[in-house]
Amino acid sequence: MAEIVPFKGVLYNPAKVGDLSKVMAPPYDVISPKKQDELYERHPNNIIRIILARTTSEDRPGSDRYSRAADDLGKWMNEGVLTQDEKPAIYYYTQTYTEKDGSKHTRKGFIGLSRLVDFGKGIHPHERTLSGPKADRLQLMQACDANMSCIFTLYSDPALRVNRLLEGAIAGKAADIDVTDDDGIVNRIWRVDDKQTLSGVVESMQDKSLFIADGHHRYETALNYRNMMREKAGNYTGEEPFNFIMMYFSNMDDEGMTIWPTHRVVHSLKNFDADSFLASCKEYFDLKEFAYTASSEPGVRATFLKELEKSGEKAVSMGLHIRARNIYYLLSMKSKDVMHKVFGDAIPEVFKGLDVTVLHSLVFAKILGMTQEAQEKQENLIYVKSYDEAISACSDDKNQIVFLLNATKIEQVKSVALAGFVMPQKSTYFYPKLLSGLTLNLFNTKAALKA
Repeated sequence: MAEIVPFKGVLYNPAKVGDLSKVMAPPYDVISPKKQDELYERHPNNIIRIILARTTSEDRPGSDRYSRAADDLGKWMNEGVLTQDEKPAIYYYTQTYTEKDGSKHTRKGFIGLSRLVDFGKGIHPHERTLSGPKADRLQLMQACDANMSCIFTLYSDPALRVNRLLEGAIAGKAADIDVTDDDGIVNRIWRVDDKQTLSGVVESMQDKSLFIADGHHRYETALNYRNMMREKAGNYTGEEPFNFIMMYFSNMDDEGMTIWPTHRVVHSLKNFDADSFLASCKEYFDLKEFAYTASSEPGVRATFLKELEKSGEKAVSMGLHIRARNIYYLLSMKSKDVMHKVFGDAIPEVFKGLDVTVLHSLVFAKILGMTQEAQEKQENLIYVKSYDEAISACSDDKNQIVFLLNATKIEQVKSVALAGFVMPQKSTYFYPKLLSGLTLNLFNTKAALKA
């Protein structure tokens, strides 16, 4: 189960860098080249220079983006741009954000270390991973001897005991970090280092299972790094710093937990015929059409999206838009046993009621003939976050179909993970993303200072 450890976090020194919002960045894997350039220009000490340093045409092993990240980390530690706390702490972290409907929410959690354990031994993944990102993050971890970004994990605590302990500890105190990011999300950090609260949190988390919400690649990277370092260690004890990883822990039973859907754009399928595709869909789904004209489209779209959400409360449902057709389609599964009739026991029971599994297994694989390998390589797939972006994609001649999904429910994430399975990639989008640059975890501070 969860073994939580307070740690001496490395934080930016506002006396050196000034406005802390200028040195923060989104997670590395959502940063475009344009955004990377913007963050480089924003501040000479922006965390982008460590988590996603630029590449150059002259890069070679030992002198590349990773070595430059390590050099900057060492330089900033020596200059006092980054400073390490003197006492072990847990960092209470809240994010206040506005939802698409205008409502405001605050997601609460805390940052600490967690002992690295193999999947299934107290920590559970819920999505597939790819090899490329893991190789990239491993090189960065090896170069810097540190991890810079939190793994985002969930735990279940209906009594909100941990939340209450931490909220009691920070009552009446100003946040140590209070920054608003580029998306208007207010990120606040309070340092909690009193021993009574820390002991209470550690004890309360001991019986908790952890579910990775975001950061699957980075967790697997940390496991690989631990295994590599363990082989090198002369007298391995299990308490070396590389046995632990920095995590953000959030209570799935608390308010403020938002999951957005990720939509799919299908392109470049050979011999695609829209009428044949729709006819095949009708074998498994009830099909409802929402036809529109140029003038009526906004109203029809709004009605269609409401119906999609409403239908999803009763049955597996998804939206569909086909290029060059002024129609939105709502697909609702005919009955709950469709997936069993088609796949029998080949698909675990816990998957048969998931929209993303039905889409990938029944629609993509069986109806459209997209192999599992092709799906994983994204040969004909593009993933997009917003309904508007997905629908607009149909204006591109190469794109053929857009699939619009409802959000995966938190209970489904938990059920799949506990059953020991993983969902298709991009099954969930936990919003908001964690801000990078709030806290860093160095495995070897002396190495950083000498860099």
